[in-house]
Amino acid sequence: MNSLFKLATAAVFLSVLSGCQNHIENPEMQQCAQQNYQCELNCEQQSTGDGMVHKLCSTKCIESYNQCKENAEALGAVQ
Repeated sequence: MNSLFKLATAAVFLSVLSGCQNHIENPEMQQCAQQNYQCELNCEQQSTGDGMVHKLCSTKCIESYNQCKENAEALGAVQ
């Protein structure tokens, strides 16, 4: 039941992400969002429940996304 909930949550998130893609003007930011989604999805698949392993993995995803976003914003400012 728990994995069904996770699958449904991932499907909803993907739907929202797909719907928001048209609103992201910076293609680099869109790539960051897609990479973050994949990272979070991998965390869900590699860990069971919301334990420490999942939290550490999610934290790494957030840090990676923030760095990607910072780089994308800097690229946007240069262009």
